[in-house]
Amino acid sequence: MRFIYLIIFLTVNVFSSGVVSQTIAIVDVQSLIDNNEIYIKTVKEIENNQEKYFEKFSKQEKNLEEMFLEIENSKLILNETELNQKIEIYNNQLMDFTNLLDDFNTHYQNQIIIIREIILKEIIILLEEYAINNNIDLILDTTSYLIASNSLDITKKINKDLMQLQIEMDFKDFEKN
Repeated sequence: MRFIYLIIFLTVNVFSSGVVSQTIAIVDVQSLIDNNEIYIKTVKEIENNQEKYFEKFSKQEKNLEEMFLEIENSKLILNETELNQKIEIYNNQLMDFTNLLDDFNTHYQNQIIIIREIILKEIIILLEEYAINNNIDLILDTTSYLIASNSLDITKKINKDLMQLQIEMDFKDFEKN
């Protein structure tokens, strides 16, 4: 029995000498991006930019509704060929409008993704500097772990540094008619 204890003791001592303590920090990247003043301001600018298209889209939608009602009301009056022509014109215009809306939404989603990536790059630079200056071996995002001490969270420190940066944000206007 003593022999087993001796083997366990020696094994633990021999293999534990290779284990080195690592310094770990945690950061909430999502929060840093979502609460960044420059990001919030740019998203508001994008929303304001979108407003000028909403009225135009509403007019197009109203025209399509009127066209649909006209088709519905003329079903008894028009022959099948004329009715099919109107339906085809309506379907083509509806498809064009739907594609335009999809392009519009995709365009602005892509602009927001680009802006988020710009901020993320700045956050990564700040995290690298923080890791070097504070001898941090590993920085985890809050989505990468289950439980950790609040003392490991460096989100507030990185947010303070991020707020001091003057990040240039620009987005492209939706340029389709």
